[in-house]
Amino acid sequence: MADMLSYVPKEGCFHLPGRGRAFKVLRALTTISRVATLAAMPRCSLGRRGLLFSLIVFAGTIVADAPPPEPDGRASLSPASRVGRVPVTSSGSPGRTRPAGGPFHFHHEGILGTSFDLIVRTDAAEVACKVEQSVLAAIERLRRILSTYDPASEISRLPVNPKPMRCSPELFEVLSAYETWTARSRGAYQGQLGELIRAWRAAEQAGVPPASASLARIVRNVSTPAWTLNACERTVQRLSPQPLNLDSLGKGYILGKAVAAARAAAPSIAGLLLNLGGDIFASGLEAPSRPWLVGVAHPRDPADNAAPVTQVWLADRAISTSGGYERGYTIAGRRYSHILDPRTGRPAEGIACATVVAADNATASALATTLCVLKPEEGLALIRATPGAECLIIAASGEQFRSAQFAALEIPAPGGAKKANEAKPSLWPKDFRLTLTLTLKGPAGGGGGYRRPYVAVWAVNEKGARVRTIVLWGNQARYFPDLYDWSYGEKDRLDWAATIARATRPPGRHRVTWDGRDDSGDPVPPGTYTIFVEANRERGTYAKESAKISCGSEPSQSVVKATSEFEEAQLTYGPSPSE
Repeated sequence: MADMLSYVPKEGCFHLPGRGRAFKVLRALTTISRVATLAAMPRCSLGRRGLLFSLIVFAGTIVADAPPPEPDGRASLSPASRVGRVPVTSSGSPGRTRPAGGPFHFHHEGILGTSFDLIVRTDAAEVACKVEQSVLAAIERLRRILSTYDPASEISRLPVNPKPMRCSPELFEVLSAYETWTARSRGAYQGQLGELIRAWRAAEQAGVPPASASLARIVRNVSTPAWTLNACERTVQRLSPQPLNLDSLGKGYILGKAVAAARAAAPSIAGLLLNLGGDIFASGLEAPSRPWLVGVAHPRDPADNAAPVTQVWLADRAISTSGGYERGYTIAGRRYSHILDPRTGRPAEGIACATVVAADNATASALATTLCVLKPEEGLALIRATPGAECLIIAASGEQFRSAQFAALEIPAPGGAKKANEAKPSLWPKDFRLTLTLTLKGPAGGGGGYRRPYVAVWAVNEKGARVRTIVLWGNQARYFPDLYDWSYGEKDRLDWAATIARATRPPGRHRVTWDGRDDSGDPVPPGTYTIFVEANRERGTYAKESAKISCGSEPSQSVVKATSEFEEAQLTYGPSPSE
C-alpha cells in the first residue's frame, strides 16, 4: 500500500491516486483503541450518540479524511493546558505543561448573544462538567427574566400599569442598580435606551444620521423616570412605554450569579474563570499562589490573536471592558460607536475603550460603559468614589488614563522585549499586515448544529511550505487531530491564544491578523500566500477552504469561500487599521 500513497506537502497529507480523497491509514489503527476507552468517558463529554458517531467514524476512516493519531490514542476530556484559549502567564509561555488532570476549559457561542468561556481548576472531569452545567443553567434562568430580546421574559412582559406589580428578586435588583448608577453618573448611564438604539439602527439602514429634533425628543423621553420601585413590597410600577435595554449591567449581573452557581455546585474547586463576551470574573487562583492573569485588548488592534495593551492579575475580582471598536453604526461611510450618550442622544466618541476592575461584574459593567460616555477626568472621579474599583481609560487619541491603583494590578504587556529575529525589519511594506475576518455559523446555519467550534488558520508559501499557524481555537486536545490538515503539520507543537477582555462581539465573528513573520518570528518575503481555514465541531461536521492572496507592495483582497461551518471570509492585505 505504501507504493500507492503520495505525499502532498501543500495540503500536508497523503493522497491515494485515482480517488482524490485524503487517505490517512493511521487513523484507522488508532480508532479501535479510542472506541475501547469510550466506556470510561465522562457523561458530559460522550453519550449514546457520541458512541454511535465514533463507531461510524471507525467504519468510514479508510474512505474519508482523517487525521494522524494522538500520541496515546486515547479519548478523554482534556485539560486547559492543551487548549487554545488559556490565560497568558508572567513567563510569557501560555503553553507550559500543567498537571495532567486539569484545569478544564469550555467554550460556547450564542450565550446572551456573545461568546462564553469557562475555565475550571479541578482534577476531576465530572466536577468540571457539573460546574459547566450549573453555570449554563443559571445564565438561562436569568435570561428568561432580564432579556429585552425575548418577548416572553419577565422584563418584556412588564406592562405600563397604574398599579405596582410584584416582581422577581433578580429583576428588582437590576432595576434598583440602574437607578443607582443613573444617579451616580448624573444621567450618563441609563436603562431605557431602547428607542434611541432603534433610531440609530434605522439611520444606519437609511444611510442618514438621525435628525437633531428627533434625538432631542428621544432624550427628553429617556430623562423621564421609566419605573418606580418599592423595596418593602418588592414591586415595580412601569411609568413609561419607553423600550428598556438592560444589556450592560444585566450581563454583568447574570455573570455574578453564574459565579455563585458554580461555587455552589462545587465549593472545593481551586479556581474558575468566566468570560462572557469580555466581562470576566476570576474566582480563586489560576495556580497555587498565583492569581489569574487576564489581558486587555487594545482598541486599535482588537484582533483575536493580537497582543493585549496590558495584563492584570485578578483573584476574586471582576473585569469588564467597554468600547465601540467591535460594534457600531456605519452611516454614509462614517463609523459611529454603538455606545450612546443618553444626555445627547449621540454616540460617545471621545473614549476608545474603558476597562474597569471591581468586586463584581454588575459594578464593573456599569462603570465601564459610563466611562466611555464621560470625559476622562469625570470618569476617574467616579472611580475614586467607588470603593474597590480601578480603571484604564484609553481616549480616542490613544492617550491612556489610569486610576491610582490600577498599575498595581498590571504586569508588562507581552511583546515588549523582542527576540533577536523579531527585531529584524519586516520584508513587507511598513505597517502592512494580513487580516482575516471570519464568522463561524450559528445554530441555524452550521452543518453540525452549534457544537463547540475548533478552528485552525495557517499560511502556506508558493513552494507549498507551511510558514505560520496564524491562530488555533479549541478546548479539548483530543479533537485537534480532527483538524486534519493542520494537525498533520503541527502535531508536536501548539500555539496558544490569550484570554482577552474585550468588548462584546456578535456571535461567531472573529478577526485575526498576520504580521508577515513565520512561526519562529523571522520575516517572510513578499509573495503569494495561500491561507487555509479549517473548522471542526466536537463529534460534528468538518470543513476546510483556502484562498490565495498577494502580499506584495500594494494592498490586495481575497475571499475564502463559505462552507457549512463558516460564512464567506474576507482576506485583506494592507496598512494596519491602527496606523
